[in-house]
Amino acid sequence: MTSVALTRRGAALWARIDRPGAGNACDSTVLAGLERWLAGAADPDVRVLVLTGTGRSFCAGADLAEATGLLGDLPALLAHLDRGRRLVRGIRAAPVPTVAAVNGAAFGGGLELLLACDLAVAADSARLGDRHLAVGQVPGWGSSVLLPLAVGHAFARRLLITGETWSADESVRRGLVSAAVPDDRLVGHVDALADAVAALDAAAVRRMLGLARPVPDEAAWDREWATLTAHVTAQAAVRTGSTPPAETPD
Repeated sequence: MTSVALTRRGAALWARIDRPGAGNACDSTVLAGLERWLAGAADPDVRVLVLTGTGRSFCAGADLAEATGLLGDLPALLAHLDRGRRLVRGIRAAPVPTVAAVNGAAFGGGLELLLACDLAVAADSARLGDRHLAVGQVPGWGSSVLLPLAVGHAFARRLLITGETWSADESVRRGLVSAAVPDDRLVGHVDALADAVAALDAAAVRRMLGLARPVPDEAAWDREWATLTAHVTAQAAVRTGSTPPAETPD
């Protein structure tokens, strides 16, 4: 059974993360499925990519059990985390519009997947937040880079530092998603949105994406990745009883 179900709905290619028992957390199988979904944009008949989840979660972020199991092999852990980072950056550079159909909780890496998408629509029951600090982690897939572009620096710091979560309505007010709809209308709403986009001139849409997508400072990506690398290196050292390299101030 695949962890990501790919389905064509008209001109849209939907990816549905299907690990409801794990909050749709991203393990290696999910990352592989999302890579296949992203590669599907190369099909000229695919005009929109849509991402959603099964059950009560959109995506709870990286699979902590898998990541913890890799603490004894730091290069493998960093490669796994970098795979997710490259996926997020790939979504941001997709040649077609991307839509997050947020069916439920979107935390940590799940929020980062949402932030990577061009458009986001949330079900009324959805809860959204960064939540990295709640599990003793720091972001590496773009929260610190993309949140300020979505909601401004003040509210980005609030989500990153406090770990609070927002309702769908609050997320609309703050600019994190563009619409909140009743749960049973989410798929229909996104179908209509995707159909409307797919009906537009494809070349013009591609050029519009280049204008509409915010372009963060590359140094911000580098700073976030360096911070995550230092953090997990220190955690791995505690696990293995070794001495982590000394951190130097920026």
